[in-house]
Amino acid sequence: METYEIHDLTIKNMICSRCLKVIRQDLESIGVELLELRLGKIRIKYPKDKVTLKQIEEFLELDEFELVKDKSEVISEEVKLVLIKMVNNLPIDRTQKLSDFLAEKLHRDYWTLSRTFSKTEGTTIERYLILLRVEKAKELIEYDEMNFSEIAYELGYNNINHLSGQFKQVTGMSMSEYKQLKDKLRSPLDKIL
Repeated sequence: METYEIHDLTIKNMICSRCLKVIRQDLESIGVELLELRLGKIRIKYPKDKVTLKQIEEFLELDEFELVKDKSEVISEEVKLVLIKMVNNLPIDRTQKLSDFLAEKLHRDYWTLSRTFSKTEGTTIERYLILLRVEKAKELIEYDEMNFSEIAYELGYNNINHLSGQFKQVTGMSMSEYKQLKDKLRSPLDKIL
């Protein structure tokens, strides 16, 4: 009789619906059954005598995914996923404080989230959110469907000056200078840190 292993895993760099598709295809191709599949998390079942967790980990790494094993890293990855989702689902609600938003979404107190994130990532949650918003601003500038004030509004800023200052601080150029670039310099959101 065949015996099975069942694991709940947290996966780093799994941030979009295409990631879900790739993970499903990868794991099913080696005989792993997906019991649950959502951004950043999977629950798997596999035959113990045919597949190992190490093989699964190596297979995921081929597509630039990574298993998160440390509890602190799991918390940081959850924070990243929530913030990436927030930045991708515009407009950002500027009336809700970031601390309240994260505490509500992750069911943990913000102080713990903030301390853990800073320890594991080497930066603050607030700084990470700025980097995400600037990267999203670059994307919106490239689409050329909104003016800078509208982009600032979509990204949850009260005014264009606040976004402009952060954009220049992060990129070293103004939003107008970025718009004029022939080759736009963008990073995938999962590679921000």
